Amino acid sequence: MLASDTLDVLVVDDSDFFVSITADKLSDEHGIATRTANSGAEALSILEDEAVDCVVSDYQMPEMNGLELYRRIDDQYGIPFVMVTGEGDEMVASHAMSAGVDEYFKKDEIAAQDRLELLANRIKNVVAQQRARNRYELLVDNAPDEIVHVDTDGTIVAANSAMATSFGTDEQDLIGQQLGHVVPGDVAQGRIEEGKRAITAGSAVTFQDSIGVRHFHNIAVPITEGSGDESFQLISRDITQQKRRERELATTNEELAVINRLVRHDINNDLQLLLSWAEIAKQQAEGEPREYLDRIENASEHIAELTSVVGDVVDSIAHGESFDLEAIPLEPVVTTEIEKRRTADDATISIVGDVPSVEVCANELLRSVVGNLLSNAVRHNDSDDPTVWVTVEEEDEDVIVSVADDGPGIPDDQKDEIFGKGEMGTESPGTGIGLYLVNRLAEAYGGRVWVDDRVDTDVPPESTADDSGAVFRVRLPKHIA
Repeated sequence: MLASDTLDVLVVDDSDFFVSITADKLSDEHGIATRTANSGAEALSILEDEAVDCVVSDYQMPEMNGLELYRRIDDQYGIPFVMVTGEGDEMVASHAMSAGVDEYFKKDEIAAQDRLELLANRIKNVVAQQRARNRYELLVDNAPDEIVHVDTDGTIVAANSAMATSFGTDEQDLIGQQLGHVVPGDVAQGRIEEGKRAITAGSAVTFQDSIGVRHFHNIAVPITEGSGDESFQLISRDITQQKRRERELATTNEELAVINRLVRHDINNDLQLLLSWAEIAKQQAEGEPREYLDRIENASEHIAELTSVVGDVVDSIAHGESFDLEAIPLEPVVTTEIEKRRTADDATISIVGDVPSVEVCANELLRSVVGNLLSNAVRHNDSDDPTVWVTVEEEDEDVIVSVADDGPGIPDDQKDEIFGKGEMGTESPGTGIGLYLVNRLAEAYGGRVWVDDRVDTDVPPESTADDSGAVFRVRLPKHIA
């Protein structure tokens, strides 16, 4: 409710007594500023020069009755109007309310103290409602989106300036037109049907359509007037540029995927040749030259692995924020990736306990999550015989895969940084692009990854307080059928 000192009310009646007593009591007892007029003509004259928040008018006045005055004021000023009727004027009151008058009272009721207080409260309420409508209309009119109020038969009730500008006209010219005369007939019909669907559902409905080369995202909002008439408000946002960028991004992603496959194919072919030549050369080499050939093989294998990881990163970026998740059995992914590392790396990798037969919400890149955690545990391990332990723990809604190592561990001040894409450079504390990919995929699956000190865990169960190393853990949501 409004504070009473913000209201200006015009009281209109040909009876000096009623005007005086009503205006005085509203002012003295309720803090409402009042002005008075003894006829409809005088009231209109006052409104030409002064702004008021509400008009309280008698119905039965000479020359211009209260209902005629209301219509004049509503057409010109659109301010709240309270009608006052004499005893037995129920039919007049009914006509007045049907015409749109905000409220009515009988004169003999206003004479009573409690009814005058009710009149004051109703004035404050109708003015507050009008001001709220004015703010909303201002907001709608200044909105960049095209907004139109439409009846269920397609008649435009109101429109904002963005809608009018879009179709080269002004707001008043749109009122009363059929929507199908403003936008193409098939588009209008579709929008009207969506509006009816919103009315039936009793809630907003969203949909998209196009007018020529322009694309729109629309929201149809049901509106029920006090009279029970049904209509809807249509809010249309031009998303043409967004659609263009989406097409450009899709094209770029397709080109990136092709380049990714070609480059990986060519690099892998050359690496296989390099490994074959190194193996042939090792058969003829002894001593120090053979050690360098071993290094060439290790470096080549690392390049092959890095190429695979980069390819997976590119694939994950091409997906954007939308991954098509499915039920992926976890056990074969874990065991397959462990076997790959056992074959390729000079390390001892053990599974602690059993891997539960459970499905997680992921996609085909889950192998890269497990594989990169294993590779990280081996490649950044400075011990002579790297040892890695893998555990899989099933919880009610998630599965936690832990990969522990006996390496140097991760300093506390770097544990939150190593998964960032800004931590992949040679001068960073990060451990490479692999952990960035693990973090990106884990979040896309609805999980997360973090690192603990092995000394603070029971992985493996026989670890002691003197053991170093890190435990990388990834939480994956279980697939619920």
